[in-house]
Amino acid sequence: MPVLQTAKDHFDTDLARARALMNNSAAVPVCEHDILRSALMFAVGACDAYFADAYADLISRALRAKELEPAIAFPDRLNNLRMPVTAILRTTNIPGWRWRMAARELVEKENVLSFYQIKSLFNQFFPPKRGLLSRDRVLAWITDPQAKHRHFGLSASQLAAVPAANLEAAKQKALEHFETKLSTVFQRRHDCIHCCDRPKSAIQTINLSAVQKKIEDVEFLVNRCHAELRTQFGAYLTGLGFSGATRNQVMV
Repeated sequence: MPVLQTAKDHFDTDLARARALMNNSAAVPVCEHDILRSALMFAVGACDAYFADAYADLISRALRAKELEPAIAFPDRLNNLRMPVTAILRTTNIPGWRWRMAARELVEKENVLSFYQIKSLFNQFFPPKRGLLSRDRVLAWITDPQAKHRHFGLSASQLAAVPAANLEAAKQKALEHFETKLSTVFQRRHDCIHCCDRPKSAIQTINLSAVQKKIEDVEFLVNRCHAELRTQFGAYLTGLGFSGATRNQVMV
């Protein structure tokens, strides 16, 4: 299976389930709002699962590459991974599967629903200061066809009109706006799960339009990260010095 394909397929399937809940919520008026909350929780859960699966996928492929070319030096971050012995000793006929299961166990008890955690897991595969969620990547994200004004607080044309002297500050502000926007979506899922969407004394209001936008926001985040990770991982292996033959073997 191509790199990250399983994680993305599962995400797409789970997001479709979230949309099905949302689109059919009005069919049961007595619990319409709670079905909408379920749709939101499904969507954010799909996002969480995507990042956990993606991390396991990339780590397992890197470890398999090292297994094929032991002489290649690994960065400290990978050299110092702590994996369960039982996972490493697990026998299987599927190439790289034991590494995938071992990597999956590294994050299975955590959630990946903060930008700090996403950056912590994935920026190791990117050049310094050009991480997965960095201001240098904002321009490409804003010009993506899926991008909405609400994501960054401005449009691509508005960013293009910013004077060069103010561009870095504008990109940083746009990135912070995006992170705040998605963080509120993650927090809403937390509120639904842990206090039945009643973080204080009253139940928070919800409607189909708001849930639809939140699902779109989650989809945008995952789609953009998926594209960046797929593009970068091959370059990451190349930068470590792995041969084309090894890269081809672990990337499919």
